[in-house]
Amino acid sequence: MEHVTVAFRIYCVILTFEYASSIAPLPKVILISMDGFRYDYLDLIPPNEAEHFRYMIKNGVKAKSIMNVFPTVTYPNHYTLITGLYPESHGIVHNRFLDTYWNEYFVYNDRRDNVDPFWYDVGAEPIYVTNKKAGGSSGSVVWPAGIGEVKGIKPDRLIPDANSFTEINSTERVDTLIKWFTDKNNPINLGLLYFLEPDETAHASGAGSKNVTDIIKGDLNDALGYLFKRLKEVNLFDEMNIILTADHGFANYSKEKTVLLDRYLNASWYKTGAEDFGRNGNHISENIFPEKGQEENILNTLSNIKYLKVYRKGNDDLISLHYNSSDRIAPVVITGSEEGVTIFPTEADRDWYTNGLFGVHGYNPRLVANMRPFFIAMGPAFKKGYLSDQFNSVDIYPLMCHVLGIEPAPNNGSFDNVKDILREKSTTDRLSITRIAFLIFVGLGITLAGIYVICVCCDIKNKSRFLLHGNNRAFGVVTSLRSSTRHLLNSDDEDDEF
Repeated sequence: MEHVTVAFRIYCVILTFEYASSIAPLPKVILISMDGFRYDYLDLIPPNEAEHFRYMIKNGVKAKSIMNVFPTVTYPNHYTLITGLYPESHGIVHNRFLDTYWNEYFVYNDRRDNVDPFWYDVGAEPIYVTNKKAGGSSGSVVWPAGIGEVKGIKPDRLIPDANSFTEINSTERVDTLIKWFTDKNNPINLGLLYFLEPDETAHASGAGSKNVTDIIKGDLNDALGYLFKRLKEVNLFDEMNIILTADHGFANYSKEKTVLLDRYLNASWYKTGAEDFGRNGNHISENIFPEKGQEENILNTLSNIKYLKVYRKGNDDLISLHYNSSDRIAPVVITGSEEGVTIFPTEADRDWYTNGLFGVHGYNPRLVANMRPFFIAMGPAFKKGYLSDQFNSVDIYPLMCHVLGIEPAPNNGSFDNVKDILREKSTTDRLSITRIAFLIFVGLGITLAGIYVICVCCDIKNKSRFLLHGNNRAFGVVTSLRSSTRHLLNSDDEDDEF
């Protein structure tokens, strides 16, 4: 009986350890995107300005740049940030694109398309789904391509009836996020926070313009400072891991580098991934769907146009860009071969669209370095004052999973590319704690089982000896009892070995 009592006490200790592990505070992460924030924008601002950005750099890590994904536009890159997948894998291949199987167009600023699982639930697993499956809770403040239901799961907290183009000021965005982190009943441990700027200002006044640097020093710096202030007020600042990045960079439009397709192609030969390419498409990169029998003609014609980079689906160039395998990617993909190039169906479309347009984006980031965004991170998981080499935007998903202590879904990123920006033993890895607890539990369980088996066997052995060699005769036990076990107990010597 004594060994049973000991076993029970050990089992209670294990259960207590398991319970303590399960209620330990979850690591916390805020992923922030400032749309169109180029990798070198902070270098254009005097060192004594934009103090909250400088604070993050001094007390955290900064990457030289991020290699983002093609095309360098908002929705594909924002979905990549939270899935770790290239557009060909996660399915959001442009801001506007055509699903040829269903003959339906995705429109990034359409409210329905922002939440319809039809577009997003094609195999990707956003971080808010991964976090939920691991027992966490997430909130999304109008993250582009990050407010819809995927695998039957959507962010636990959303702003009702809002998407990335809803007018919500910076203060309200931050206050909403803080409210979710401090909720008494179901606090989040992962927040996605999106800001429209400096993208809109760069489109209107040019990449790296004074207006762009002013809004970084002003509105965006103030928003970051307000976030720090609110985190300190609710005692979350010291435990919060903050990742600040963007979807793409910026270049400046050049009228002299405009490509007008009607000078080379008949409009009846093709359609594009944008429902109204002339007035509403992205004019830096575009999917071209040739009509039957026109593919070779289109390829041969476009390949001879100055300033145009032409890709054919299935060729090495698109494969290496990871922009090839999706049915939503056209047989022909075109983009500007250098910074400043734009593509329009007609001269009239160009003049209508470019009235007041200065800044542009969408190029291949491997060809045009100014398409690459910035990256800064700060918190208990990250090193202090560390400058990192460039890594990939697909690496940010496995990085977040590591910091949160959760198992990542299949992705195109690599944790090895980003592990150097983390402190050693920087996070309380939920997964590791669970695994350790499980291994201890299993190990002790096996040990207890072994002790129990030995004890039971000893009892059987002693009882057998008692029955066969002791008082069984005195109690008149019939010899059939011993006969029935004779094949196991052939002699006293064999009985000793048992």
